[in-house]
Amino acid sequence: MDSILHLETGILQVNTYILKLNKKQAAVIDPGGNADEIAALLKKHNLDLIAVVLTHSHFDHIGGTDDLLKAFANCKFYAHKNEAAYLGADLRQKQCGAFGGGGFSFYIMQSLPEAVREPDVLFEGGETLFEDSENFAGGFKVLHTPGHSAGSICLYCAAAGLLVSGDTMFAGSCGRTDLTGGSEKEMRASLKSLSSLPAETVVLPGHGGSTTIADFPFGYFA
Repeated sequence: MDSILHLETGILQVNTYILKLNKKQAAVIDPGGNADEIAALLKKHNLDLIAVVLTHSHFDHIGGTDDLLKAFANCKFYAHKNEAAYLGADLRQKQCGAFGGGGFSFYIMQSLPEAVREPDVLFEGGETLFEDSENFAGGFKVLHTPGHSAGSICLYCAAAGLLVSGDTMFAGSCGRTDLTGGSEKEMRASLKSLSSLPAETVVLPGHGGSTTIADFPFGYFA
């Protein structure tokens, strides 16, 4: 899609998406790291960053957030309210406390700054973002899809037939549910809700290649 730029960023190669909202403004979804590369790509396309949106707050999805917020004065920071406890001051300590098991502490300490600004907007689910976007008619609806984390969200643009799914949905699988705030029961419920989207909807996940609603094996997770 010409209106979306893509990079793999951070220590675990997160899919970072730049949404070109119009000819001058953009939003970044899940800046996992490499903030300088993200900023350079924005500059190359003459875009001002007005929003950083997190699909969830796990360390591998947020590493570039602080630098981007500092570099773009007009940028607002968005996350679900259930993720707020893992952001802000003492970021490394919060992340290690929540997600430091399984050897993740090393990656957390290597990839995160000491702090990141508190979110400007905390979602509950059901909100619409970027309604005035020229390239995404009607904007993106915020879908609260807990399971991978308590505040995981997906962003759905009906007009574009597009779902940015974070770590809720991958090509052929879903995100793990054994980390802090995760729930297999909630993941199954979230996937069931996503199964009602149009079959041709293109899914852009947090890791790996894209898929569609039609190609996702919902029956396996029923």
